[in-house]
Amino acid sequence: MHKQPVRGGWTVRNAQGNLCAKRELLMSEVKRRSLFVTLFGVLGVAWFGLHAFEYVHARYDGLSAMVPLAPPFGLPGLFELMPHWASIALTVTIWLGLLGSLLLLLGDRASVIVLSLTVVTAIVTGAWAVLALVQGAPAVGSVDPVFFGLGQAAVTVGIWLYARTAKRYGTL
Repeated sequence: MHKQPVRGGWTVRNAQGNLCAKRELLMSEVKRRSLFVTLFGVLGVAWFGLHAFEYVHARYDGLSAMVPLAPPFGLPGLFELMPHWASIALTVTIWLGLLGSLLLLLGDRASVIVLSLTVVTAIVTGAWAVLALVQGAPAVGSVDPVFFGLGQAAVTVGIWLYARTAKRYGTL
């Protein structure tokens, strides 16, 4: 087969009679998924998934009648103890944390943005925990409001820091 010279960025193939682009299409490089991205994603989905189940259980009486939880679990008493702004912050922390952790588990870079918003609401929840400590809020069942609020903030910040670092180094 004899190929004709290149004309204007295209080559003409004599055998087939069609025009072919001169440039080759290169496939994008496949990234290898980090084990830690999966580990932190599973940890976040488990943490926020448990709290999402507790939230739904606390807010909807039908579910609490069907599936009773042991006394250490359940947020109804905690929501009654919290001011309205803190319960909104806790709700947003739980659901955005679940979404961000799920995106992290899927390897999506948008998880960093979602988890950043979760960190902001978790800090508000942590501020309520400090106020509860100052005001001497009692434990609800075996759930201490201070440890619960600060625990939510600590886990959220930890997952967000890992997701941010993984995005920066290209493993996410």
